[in-house]
Amino acid sequence: MLLLFWLPLASCEKDDASPKEDSEYVPGEVLMGVKETATVPQTFALVNSRSLEILAVSIPMYNSNLPADSSGYVERALNAKPYINDKGWKASVIRNTLTGKLTITVRLMNMTLANQQDWLATVQQLQLQEQPTTTSYQLKVPVGEEKHWVKELQQQSEVRWAELNNIIQIQLH
Repeated sequence: MLLLFWLPLASCEKDDASPKEDSEYVPGEVLMGVKETATVPQTFALVNSRSLEILAVSIPMYNSNLPADSSGYVERALNAKPYINDKGWKASVIRNTLTGKLTITVRLMNMTLANQQDWLATVQQLQLQEQPTTTSYQLKVPVGEEKHWVKELQQQSEVRWAELNNIIQIQLH
């Protein structure tokens, strides 16, 4: 009985890896997660309307109505994109055994306006349907304005969360 009481208390201890109010963060970067109802094109528009840059989009999920035997073609087409096949990241294409549809996950890097337009054309070409999920974005903002952009983005209806890209020191015990 004592052990059951102690476990909840132990889980409430302060985590050494959690960011502190005055913690260091990556200058010129903000992280943002959008609600499941916010699509990638809507989020592109939100970010572009504020003249911010998208460094990375993690991890939107799509289904494709292309035949299951098209998985190799879809994977090759996606991984030919330099903004997908970057820094060790590649698209993942699997056939969902329950639905028979192709399920695609990607990480989009360096999403300039040209790369955004290419991605949106690729989505149409490969008949991809975005699936509801919380997608996160790494944004480039003007150095010194990080906290302003966190507050600004938190006020947007599409945004679930926005925060500084904290640098966390982990102490091993």
